[in-house]
Amino acid sequence: MSMATFSGKRYFVTFIDDKSRYCVVYLLKSKSEVAAKFMEYAAMAETQTGKRVKYLQSDNGGEYKSDKLARFCAERGIQQRFTPPYTPQLNGVAERMNRTLVECARCMMEHAGLGKSYWGEAVMTAMFLRNRCPTRAIHQDKSPYQVWTMKKPILANLKVFGCHAYVQVPQDKRAKFDSKSSLCRFLGYAEHQKSYRFEEVSTGAIKISRDATFMEDKFDEGPRNYNDESSVVEFDDHDEDEEKEEGKTDDDMDSSDDDNEDTRSSKSNIKRHTRTQSLEKATVIPSPKRRTYRGPSLEHVSAAAMDFEAAYIVDSVGETPTTFKSAMESSDSGKWKEACDSEFDSLQRNDTWDIVPLPKGRKAIGCRWVFRVKENQDGEVERFKARLVAKGFSQKFGVDYEETFAPVAKFTSIRVVLSMAAKYGLMLHQMDVKTAFLNGSLNEDIYMDQPDGYLDATQPDYVCKLKRSLYGLKQSPRMWNQTIDGFMIKMGFKKCESDHCIYIKRDDQDMILVVLYVDDLILASSNNELLKSTKMALSKRFEMTDLGELDYFLGMEIKNDRKTGMVTVQQTKFLKSVLTKFGMDNSKPVKTPQDPGLKLTKNMCEQECKHEDTMCNVPYRSAVGGIMYLMVATRPDLAAAVGSLSQFSSDPCPTHWQALKRVLRYLQATPNHGLEFTREEGSRICGYTDADWAGDIESRRSTSGYVFMMSGGCISWKSQKQRTVALSSTEAEYMALSEATKEAVWLKVLLGELGEMTSDEAIKIYEDNQGSIALAKNPEFHKRTKHIDIRYHFVREKVESGEVVLEYCPTQDMLADMMTKPIAAVQFENIRDRLGIQGAAANESRGSVEKTAAVKKTPRQAASSVEASGRPSFAIPVGTGMYQ
Repeated sequence: MSMATFSGKRYFVTFIDDKSRYCVVYLLKSKSEVAAKFMEYAAMAETQTGKRVKYLQSDNGGEYKSDKLARFCAERGIQQRFTPPYTPQLNGVAERMNRTLVECARCMMEHAGLGKSYWGEAVMTAMFLRNRCPTRAIHQDKSPYQVWTMKKPILANLKVFGCHAYVQVPQDKRAKFDSKSSLCRFLGYAEHQKSYRFEEVSTGAIKISRDATFMEDKFDEGPRNYNDESSVVEFDDHDEDEEKEEGKTDDDMDSSDDDNEDTRSSKSNIKRHTRTQSLEKATVIPSPKRRTYRGPSLEHVSAAAMDFEAAYIVDSVGETPTTFKSAMESSDSGKWKEACDSEFDSLQRNDTWDIVPLPKGRKAIGCRWVFRVKENQDGEVERFKARLVAKGFSQKFGVDYEETFAPVAKFTSIRVVLSMAAKYGLMLHQMDVKTAFLNGSLNEDIYMDQPDGYLDATQPDYVCKLKRSLYGLKQSPRMWNQTIDGFMIKMGFKKCESDHCIYIKRDDQDMILVVLYVDDLILASSNNELLKSTKMALSKRFEMTDLGELDYFLGMEIKNDRKTGMVTVQQTKFLKSVLTKFGMDNSKPVKTPQDPGLKLTKNMCEQECKHEDTMCNVPYRSAVGGIMYLMVATRPDLAAAVGSLSQFSSDPCPTHWQALKRVLRYLQATPNHGLEFTREEGSRICGYTDADWAGDIESRRSTSGYVFMMSGGCISWKSQKQRTVALSSTEAEYMALSEATKEAVWLKVLLGELGEMTSDEAIKIYEDNQGSIALAKNPEFHKRTKHIDIRYHFVREKVESGEVVLEYCPTQDMLADMMTKPIAAVQFENIRDRLGIQGAAANESRGSVEKTAAVKKTPRQAASSVEASGRPSFAIPVGTGMYQ
């Protein structure tokens, strides 16, 4: 380390017992001390445990290959094992421990306002605490200290590192009128003594004492360094995300149950690498010698991009406080306090808990406030929202919870409802349930700490015995779903068996559909009075917010034009946020998301290994997650690109990153594109399926793809690499047809329950391979099919039963073609338009390459178009569903 401790230490070495994970840290002045410290450790370990050290596993550092250490290990029968060069994964336990200690020490120094010259004290304290914390690696719900010593650790004497304390001055060392105590800083725990370590503020002297009065909320105002050096501390710890990445060898596995001790070692060398800016600018220390993607550096990526979790974060939020204290100290403290008061009042009204003393033998789980700025579809602040959540991660299975599963509506089901709204001119409205989870009752006794800012003045030491399923509890979603499900059934709604979050109710010739996604509801109805009565019943039972006509749901912007019979679904706001977060909002647009002439492979990483340091700073996985949410919700034109790029998320190379940026450039060209469902377009469902035979040039596996159309728009799609290698294009197409058939069967059940199909109607699937159609209809081709997995012959059964009808279509009319491979721009745009993916050309961004084009109808769409002119009837078929 360029900045030494007070005693001149510049390194530290860790020795970890592989069974208990008990860690011992030694501070070193030079690396040559490692051999002596291991001898000291071995003697201590064998004396304290009564077992002998069997292995010493370390990296290839010269300090571990010294003659002195080699002789000692040979004499004691200790086998030395070295990891291969540049593979820290094989010493994962030690490497992960180093990272844990460094990050813990860094946080403690920052919190206490201490300078980097205190790193030694902080690391030793981190080791002390880590040994006394339970770890999943032991699988015994015990701490390393308890496994090592067979005694439970005493935690009552733990103090906050770096806090101020008044340490008693012994009577023999003070005069009659001298102060009885001196102001000190707490620097950890004394080794081999039941005492604390302190630094006297006035003199800097180190003191060991057990008698002190701690002020755990008082710290220094800023960093302090006794050393004038100002260079950045740098550690050589190879980051590992999980201990499961240890990469044990067969010998490791065999020795895990051995009575002997297996010791792993890794050092933290402050001078080994020269990337001096990493620690100052980022919270994660990058490992410059690993090819595995670790995450971006803030030197190359904006802070917004670092925090981007596009796969599941839909609403755009600004900077929000993370604790109740920070919320009350922010510029919007009044709004946050109002939000907290509203949430707490709601909790009280719902009789969420009782204030009781904590029963003996029980542990209370924690809770915290979560803050969020809710925005509307235009990005404007709608309201400030505060939510009290329980720390459910501390719950234990079988004690605090059992079943946890709760369904949510499938995106395909949502699109089916929207297509029906276009076909029948249904009204679309939206409602939100306030504090939805509080409506669920708990079956278990769960105790929780009182929330910050709202302690009971008369009983501050009591806890909350939960009566309602508070947010954060593992079983809360399930309890809420059971509550609203029971109420919907009581109201006369019928739950769809194909999707348990779709409810339907009929009243003569009218109907109402309810889509449930946790606490958000879509209501689609042909009758205004039926819609009003349903809203009134829901509002009477639950505390609801009536959001009026549906316009924004799960990040999707929805417009329902009942006069023209058109429903549009797009994600313009979310799309633009993706481009902005990754610095592509001013990029040059392109016509297609993929280059037809480029085949991406994993071998590209080996060919471009010289760029490994550059790729460590690229947010590849985050960007894939961003476009993936667009693909899942409204953009089937991205399916093939997402499927291809996601294969390289763990180890991307510059070529992969450029291919991903091309997708973002395509989004820059089509920001307002989304799905359109129309009354005039073909309202009957039909499907298309295709395969790209042996398209993966490395594995030679094929890619399956299918799309299903209804009301002129795409309601379901998929692009996926096949699990096995197909020996011919016919086999590849046959396996893709099997996947499409499974989706068709499910869609038939759903549409039957919604009254859109009768039990004797079939779904038509178009295929461009005559061989696969013949294979599905004629089982006599034994020699050509005996090696095909039996599960793929599912399609034959459905064809014979009449649930599915296969029909040939020319390749140029195959709408699933874009699901399987990159295609040329003209063909791509043609298929995209026919899938119902349209955009407002007049509102396209500057430099857009999009052209205004009318939707081209296929003969199948024209044949299945609604023939009636004018406004269609709202009459819904009654009694024609499959379960009627």
